[in-house]
Amino acid sequence: MKTSNLFIAALFACALAFSCLSSCKKLEYVTATTTDVNIYDYLVKNGDKYSEFAKVIDKAGYSSFLNAYGAYTLFAPTNDGVQAFLKEAGKASVDAFTQAELQNIVKLHLIQDTINTSSFTDGKLPKVTMLGQYILTGVTNVNGASSYIINRQALVVQPNIRLSNGNIHAIDHVLKAATKTVAQTIESNPNFSIFTQALKATGYYDSLNIVNNPDTTRRFLTATAETNKALADSGIASYAALKAKYSNTGNPMNPNDSLHMYVAYHLFTDARYLADIVSTVSIPTLQPLEVVTPKLDGEAVLLNDIVFNGNHEPGIELERTTSDVTASNGVVHSAKAHFAVKIRVPIRIDFDVADQPELRKLTNVYRQATTANAITSSGGGTSFAKGTFADITWNSNTSTTSTLAYCCVSPTNTTYYSWRADYLRIPMGNTSRNIWVEFRTPLLVKGRYKVWICYYRAKASTNNPAFPNRVDFDGQPMQRTFDFSEQKPVGTPGELEALGYKQYTEAPLSNAAPDINNVARLVGTVDVPTTDRHSVRITFLANSTGQELNYLDMIQFIPINDDQQRPLFSRDGTLKP
Repeated sequence: MKTSNLFIAALFACALAFSCLSSCKKLEYVTATTTDVNIYDYLVKNGDKYSEFAKVIDKAGYSSFLNAYGAYTLFAPTNDGVQAFLKEAGKASVDAFTQAELQNIVKLHLIQDTINTSSFTDGKLPKVTMLGQYILTGVTNVNGASSYIINRQALVVQPNIRLSNGNIHAIDHVLKAATKTVAQTIESNPNFSIFTQALKATGYYDSLNIVNNPDTTRRFLTATAETNKALADSGIASYAALKAKYSNTGNPMNPNDSLHMYVAYHLFTDARYLADIVSTVSIPTLQPLEVVTPKLDGEAVLLNDIVFNGNHEPGIELERTTSDVTASNGVVHSAKAHFAVKIRVPIRIDFDVADQPELRKLTNVYRQATTANAITSSGGGTSFAKGTFADITWNSNTSTTSTLAYCCVSPTNTTYYSWRADYLRIPMGNTSRNIWVEFRTPLLVKGRYKVWICYYRAKASTNNPAFPNRVDFDGQPMQRTFDFSEQKPVGTPGELEALGYKQYTEAPLSNAAPDINNVARLVGTVDVPTTDRHSVRITFLANSTGQELNYLDMIQFIPINDDQQRPLFSRDGTLKP
């Protein structure tokens, strides 16, 4: 259908910055723009390039709808690409295929949406093809030049041909659909033979073998399979050895059996390619309430590479060259080492909010009691803009340049007794100050905890009204608010704890000021549902301008049955029982 009497011809320089080999040339493509033809018409009119694929569309019975109003993206193989496909398939011509086969070929190359190269990343496109499989895009180096690569099978030779009913991206080969399910993909690889036996023994093989699952939450699934070598490296040379190690009930079909849990922990919902994995904080597994935490370390994609209770636990690397294998109902990755669910019990986490990776790199700032880091009557400290920290974000109603600051005091200071001598200063208020600040916590083991906000009490003026702040855990409000300008009451440790306060620092009890100004405030209890990193947000609630002098030291998560008052924390980093 023609949608305009005007013909617009324009050339656009289209460049996309990708991280490539140093020898790669910058991607530069010409974008053809026209509004007087639709997709099928364009292929026919440019028969010197696309007549063969036009035949495929025609004989599939799809020429009419690709010549009608709509919004489509077509990856169109060139004539040379179709001829190469015919030769590989042992067919003399397009006529040698059935209509159903040609329909599947067209549907694999067609997305019901207009997508241009600005959406081409190192991963899958946001919409599935009309065949129900994802298109995987990336960049490869060919003879010193960078090219977009599709499904690791075809190069883009001309992108972004904009037409009345969508876009065409010309490619040099016909794409091949995934014909095996996730289960079949794993089973067909002899390197996964032990893991395949475990899938069958636990019943998960059947779950991974369903195409177009009526349970839409499991329409696509992802498996991180372990190779026989990865298992052998951990002393597991056979399925019998794997079962002996994990099957505590003797029945791997039992959801409470540890072998069942082991397999479930390797499976995720959705089609998660490597680019999807590294772009998220944590991934729920099919083992209820258990997650894996991904990390990108240079080029290495790691799972469960974490610091827990002060100790670094090395992660498991996914093999890039044998991962991102598309299946008809998901994707398969290959793990280079053995891993399983870690049984943990709740343990207290004393989250030092001023201990951030970005600050640690600033050796002239981090834990340096300099003039720039000093606390002053107006606030003080070294300021940082939004976007500086991966695990801290904040927002202001009126300012796009709101900041927070890092403060560090001298070990001989007689007023400020923060743990390791530093704080984050967080301006809070309803003007140019921050309305909220949010932190991503260290790993918390699922369980029930009391949550304490530890701060140095300061008040900009005696006339300042109180300004309560709400604490949200994973978006859910805690039971109590707190006020950065509130002192700690006087009383015995037991009396204070009953009121929701405590002494948390090793401040000299003979010095009244630090004793009442270094405050730990109980904001409530929380049920942590999954062993994972979580979010804590502090939100300013008052209808006032607030103040700059809000010094946050740490956030404590202490199991409800543990001692809430000890240890005490000192400026030199030591603990007092």
